Amino acid sequence: MPPHGFCLVDVRTVPREKGVYGWWFTPDALPVPHSEYATARGLELLYVGIAPRKPSLAGTESNSRLRDGLTAHSMKDASRSTLRLSLGVLLSDELGLTLGAYGGRLNWGPASEEKLTRWMLGHARISWVIDDAPWVIEKELLASISLALNLDGRTDGFAMSLSERRQRFRRDARASAMAPSKNGT
Repeated sequence: MPPHGFCLVDVRTVPREKGVYGWWFTPDALPVPHSEYATARGLELLYVGIAPRKPSLAGTESNSRLRDGLTAHSMKDASRSTLRLSLGVLLSDELGLTLGAYGGRLNWGPASEEKLTRWMLGHARISWVIDDAPWVIEKELLASISLALNLDGRTDGFAMSLSERRQRFRRDARASAMAPSKNGT
């Protein structure tokens, strides 16, 4: 995937087009297995996503575009971004993050989401490629390169462990949200 952009600060400059996006990270910034990741400008490609998703069998297509997907990952919260959820799980001890129910959704909470965003500003960059059928490119990338943070369809130890940790964080957050408060209310 040729890097185009390499920014995080202003995703409003990302085109409102269909395409594939990549998240590039500073080597060793995340506790992921060492592998032959794609590299560019001293960064490692660890995650790719598409906008929109592949149309349904009925031909229904999402209205999501590159800007929408990248905005969710860089500026929204873990309830709207699988990438933010994975990053938060991996960085929970380092950044002091706890998944909880905030505003009716499971996320890291406003202050912790801001911590995660600051971490991303220091360690992550984005790139994108415009394409009318991004799911074709995504499928090729997933089959041909190592991407530590893309979990779907993977059965290796790291992917299974991260998936289990994500499930445990969600389960614990839901249980906490349903537990009676200490003052009995």
